[in-house]
Amino acid sequence: MDVEGYRTKFKKDLDGRDAWVDHLFHRIWPPSRVSYRFWPKNPPEYREVNEEYASHIKKLSEKIMEWLSEGLGLRREALKEGLGGEAVEYLMKINYYPPCPDQNLVVGAPVHTDIGGITFLVANEVSGLQAFKDNHWIDTKCTTSGIIVIIGDQFRRMSNGKYKSAEHRATMDKEKTRISWPVFVESSLDHEFGPLPELITGDDNAPKFKAIVYKDYKFRKLKKLALD
Repeated sequence: MDVEGYRTKFKKDLDGRDAWVDHLFHRIWPPSRVSYRFWPKNPPEYREVNEEYASHIKKLSEKIMEWLSEGLGLRREALKEGLGGEAVEYLMKINYYPPCPDQNLVVGAPVHTDIGGITFLVANEVSGLQAFKDNHWIDTKCTTSGIIVIIGDQFRRMSNGKYKSAEHRATMDKEKTRISWPVFVESSLDHEFGPLPELITGDDNAPKFKAIVYKDYKFRKLKKLALD
């Protein structure tokens, strides 16, 4: 289930609209898992800029994972360790959403939750990301000076349901191209994860999810197969 490389994705959403996006996946951390053959050669500074960005995203990610662990009443290292410790991987995706004058025909990305633990997203100045809350779709505020943080499926399962996977989707702009750069923080494919043991105490805190190897979870989710 390795996804690195260039792709164009066409997929129907629940309303029958085509989801249309060109994207590039490549890992940015850890160095042992980075394959530069997937990294663009132009602009020439791409590698230097992304390596620096990776170091900052890793620091931010680990700080937020500490806060989220504390929010569960656990040690600050709990979520990072449960995700794989120093083997945790950072996968960048560059999304290119071309303009589309008819919003009834095309959507950027259909409704979904992210598969990994946590996602960090930046975008250009074109809005398009929507989050589902209180039975409504809410437009996220477009800013070039901040990072959007999205909780994914792995943290939902590791927290035994205390944290929720954030449902979201991407829309197309009628006149402008939208580009986004999410970084997915996730386990290595062979890592087994499940509810953190510290959260499974007594009858009132029985595990809500089974432990599963990440590549198996990823396969079943992408293929829309039953889980648990």
